Formats: sequence, C-alpha cells, structure tokens
Amino acid sequence: MEKTLELIFTKSDGAKKTLSIADPREDVTLAEAQAAAKIIEAGVLTSGGLGLNEFVEARIKVVTVTVLA
Repeated sequence: MEKTLELIFTKSDGAKKTLSIADPREDVTLAEAQAAAKIIEAGVLTSGGLGLNEFVEARIKVVTVTVLA
C-alpha cells in the first residue's frame, strides 16, 4: 500500500494544482499539512509559469499495488 499526501492549490488562472509528497507520516494532521502549504507564501513554486495562490485542501491518497506473477 502506497500513501501520498496531496496538497491542492489554486493557480492564478483559477485552475487547480496538486503537489504530491510520498510516504507521509501516519499521524499527519490537517494543521500540519496547512503549515507545510505555507511554502506558497514564499512564491517559490509555480505551475506552467503561473503562481500558486491559495491552499484548497489536503488529502491522503492510498494506492494498493498488486504485482501479477
């Protein structure tokens, strides 16, 4: 089972951008994810030349991978 923390932002054109972080801690909280999302305030991230404007949500994505033998 693979887990990914997804942080979703809106871009300056209104579209959404998802930032994925592999292997988050099991007990990560919304408050911690929101604190991590503050990186957008520094203006260091862009998507297609557009700035990320606003944090929308945080979610944990769980994927089960089954290798066929």
